[in-house]
Amino acid sequence: MADTPSPALVEFEPAFLGNASNTPVDLSRYQRRNITSPGTYSVDVLVNDNWHGRMKLSFKAWPGKEEALACFDNALLERLGLDTSKFSPQAQQQLLAVDTCIPLDGALDDASSRLDFASQRLYLSVPQIAVRRSARETVDPAQWDEGITAGFLNYNLNNYSTRHRNQDNSQQTYLGLGAGLNIGPWRLRHDGSLNWSDQGQQRYQSIASYAQRDITPWRSQLTLGESYTSGELFDSLSFTGIRLASDNRMLPASQRGYAPVVRGIASSNARVVVRQRGVTLHETTVAPGAFEIDDLYATGYGGDLEVTVTEADGREHSFSVPYAAVPLSLRAGASRFSATLGTLRNQALDSDPVFIEGTWQYGLNNLVSTYTGMTLASGYGSALFGGSLNTKLGAFGADITQARTHLPGLGSQQGQSLRLSYAKTLSETDTQIALATYRYSTRGFYGLEDAQLSRQFLRDADDQRHQRHRNRTTLSLAQPLAEHYGQLHLSASASSYWDHAGSDVSYSIGYSNHYKTLGYTLSSTRERDRFGRADNTYYLSLSLPLGGERARSLSSSISRDGRGNSRAQATLTGTLSADQQVNYGITASQDRSDGLNNHTLSSNVLYRGSAAELSASISQGRHTSQASLGLRGAIVAHDDGMTLSQPLSETFGLIQAKDAEGARVTSASALKVDSSGYAVVPNLTPYQRNTVAIDPKGLSTDVELQSSSQQTVPRAGAIALLVFQTRSGRSAVIHARQADGQPLPFGAVVLDSQGNELGAVGQGSQMFARGLQDAGELIVRWDSGLAGNCRITYALPAAAKKAANAAPQNIHSVCLTPPAHP
Repeated sequence: MADTPSPALVEFEPAFLGNASNTPVDLSRYQRRNITSPGTYSVDVLVNDNWHGRMKLSFKAWPGKEEALACFDNALLERLGLDTSKFSPQAQQQLLAVDTCIPLDGALDDASSRLDFASQRLYLSVPQIAVRRSARETVDPAQWDEGITAGFLNYNLNNYSTRHRNQDNSQQTYLGLGAGLNIGPWRLRHDGSLNWSDQGQQRYQSIASYAQRDITPWRSQLTLGESYTSGELFDSLSFTGIRLASDNRMLPASQRGYAPVVRGIASSNARVVVRQRGVTLHETTVAPGAFEIDDLYATGYGGDLEVTVTEADGREHSFSVPYAAVPLSLRAGASRFSATLGTLRNQALDSDPVFIEGTWQYGLNNLVSTYTGMTLASGYGSALFGGSLNTKLGAFGADITQARTHLPGLGSQQGQSLRLSYAKTLSETDTQIALATYRYSTRGFYGLEDAQLSRQFLRDADDQRHQRHRNRTTLSLAQPLAEHYGQLHLSASASSYWDHAGSDVSYSIGYSNHYKTLGYTLSSTRERDRFGRADNTYYLSLSLPLGGERARSLSSSISRDGRGNSRAQATLTGTLSADQQVNYGITASQDRSDGLNNHTLSSNVLYRGSAAELSASISQGRHTSQASLGLRGAIVAHDDGMTLSQPLSETFGLIQAKDAEGARVTSASALKVDSSGYAVVPNLTPYQRNTVAIDPKGLSTDVELQSSSQQTVPRAGAIALLVFQTRSGRSAVIHARQADGQPLPFGAVVLDSQGNELGAVGQGSQMFARGLQDAGELIVRWDSGLAGNCRITYALPAAAKKAANAAPQNIHSVCLTPPAHP
């Protein structure tokens, strides 16, 4: 096959860009893309489209290259996950020298680099053989952003008032507070709430106060102060003390949760596809020989994996890998741990007993995970051993806890608690047994909190104030029916107690489906009221999206219980603005209880602004009326002042974009840059890549964003600073002609008096320029000779604050050719 000839150099034909003056224009600058000049640039580095962080790189000129290329030393290449042993021998020798860096192009066959100057992204294309293998979505901990030193205050204020017939108004006010201060790697936190009523009752409750930081090498969090244990193996406890525990979020998303390792053998360069219930989970190419895929995403409880290997000659062979998991299943080789030392916090206890708790979990292989734990306190000790087994019949889990408790007047009590669990998706019927558990505890078994409460109550000669579980069973099922026939779901639980007759049984069974755009659900639940009476309730709900720009929807429901009480309601929800800044709901309901009817009309509205969220509700019924007003938001204090925000999550970001007031932040609803050039992104995901973008729409024409998006990988609890560089200056549309009245050549370059390029001449001898002074001189150049340039003198009107998207100033002038030197 003949070689394809190289395309000729693309050139502009000046004749097509002619103007009234027929002045020739030098168009060579448009025959090639923007050329990178030598220097240091802060760029996002992507290796084979995988982001590795934002870095300051040196770009140098190289012989035979028309533009500067990024320069890499050995440490940087290792950081990017490249295997330098695959580089050319000459490149390897260069990398051994001190203070030496080389371009990627030429050092490795088939490798290349490309800088997208507009987005400030450096794209590196590297053959797969030279990339060290790592789990998908792995982010080097060196890229985890510790954030800035700053403080914040989250607040949630709500006032609720009711009025019953022939009674005075009743008002309750709630203020929830969440304060935080970040200092280096430490996060100081306090959560509390204040309640008061119109009767003058006030009470502040401290929920938690603690200091926390990452322990990166152990992929764990260190917590000091008031906090909670996780409850994975033992019951969750509130404590004051110290806790060190694994944080699964520090792992790549492809390493979290349980998924089996897929192992097989390929005879050639083969394509491997992993499917689950017909859905493709993963696809890759493997080299001849044994292969291993250990970075599948966890996909819940549902279904064995079907693996298809397609060889280079088209041959296929398949095999299956069992996949079912109970909550404590781990990947092969994965481990978790926790260690807690502190005092137990329980308002029912007169004292705060000291305890220590430790747990360890480990995935032995695809089939078996094991775990153990122990708890010690004064007069109490327990130890737990267990494991989970993944088989074709489903995932089984079992553990046993042995406890010894000393009770005043009764001596030592010993007991065991046995827990069994099962999970499986039956592929033949697509039945999902999400979780079935059974737990049995002997009479002498006490958990730590149960033991301390019983010890205290026995000292008080009253052991009837606390219930201890004897049996507890839960079950959850989901059964999709044939196509278009909906889905059945069931959840049920039953509990019995020592020293208390009877048992608690609750269940919920339902059927859901849709007809065109109408969705409907039928369900029955067993509920227990505050008097201990159990009753069945039957429920029908309908939902219908109405569409349109305002995203309206209509929903209704009817319920009836076994005592003849019923309730019917219809709700219309929607938004008053396209950006969903204002949302509303209107509900009409009818209640029939104890033979009495009550009609109620209620409404609610939510306004979401950059600085806070404001909500209000009101309802009116036959016998009662209600009104509420709420305010939720946050205040962030940083080096440059204070910024108001929407309610904050654990991890958030602070945008700095000077002079960019009014620009919309697309990462959150109804969020804009304030007059100080700051905005708070209220939600970021820790240890994962977060893209934060600013829409320049809404900016003054006097401000230009140098980049419109950034990526960050914050640590948990971090306040990530995202600096968007801007270029400010007055802008204008200049209408200018040459001294003889001829238009300026199309495409001529416009420069300021310092030689900085501001733009180009457009059609009709117009040009748009940004970054102007109040008065000055511009140079228009279309040829290197003196006859190929002229100068424009301008003076802008007095500066005034401009509204967003306001039209730029219009200036009419004459471009004069400077006199020739004698």
